[in-house]
Amino acid sequence: MNEEFIPYEQALALKELGFDEECLSYYFNKQLSFGTRTSYGEVIEAPLYQQAFGWFREKYRCHSEINVGFKGFHFKIYSFIDSSESGDVFVVDNLTNYKPICFNSCEEAELECLKKLIEIIK
Repeated sequence: MNEEFIPYEQALALKELGFDEECLSYYFNKQLSFGTRTSYGEVIEAPLYQQAFGWFREKYRCHSEINVGFKGFHFKIYSFIDSSESGDVFVVDNLTNYKPICFNSCEEAELECLKKLIEIIK
C-alpha cells in the first residue's frame, strides 16, 4: 500500500508549494508512518497520488492524465495558469516536449507527471 503515497521528496515539495490538506499518512524523519502523529520533529503530510493530482487541479488549474500506447505509458498536463483571455491552454506532453519516452508502468508515468507539475508551479 505504500506505493499509493507520493515519495518523500515530492511530499516536501508540495508542502513548500502550500499543500496543507489532511492525509491518511505522513512522513516522520523521512519515513512513511501511519497512525497518531508525534508531537516532536518535522512531520510532512504524505498524500495519495490521487489527492496530489486533485490538489493541483483545484489550486492551480493543472489537469493531468496518464495514457497507455503501443510502447508504454505517457502523460499529458493541461495547465490553465498561463492561459490568456482567448482561452489558450498550456499543454505538456511527455511524448513530444518533455521526455520523449514511454514509461514501463502507470506508476512511473504518475511519478514523472507529478515531478513535472511541481516544476511547472515552482
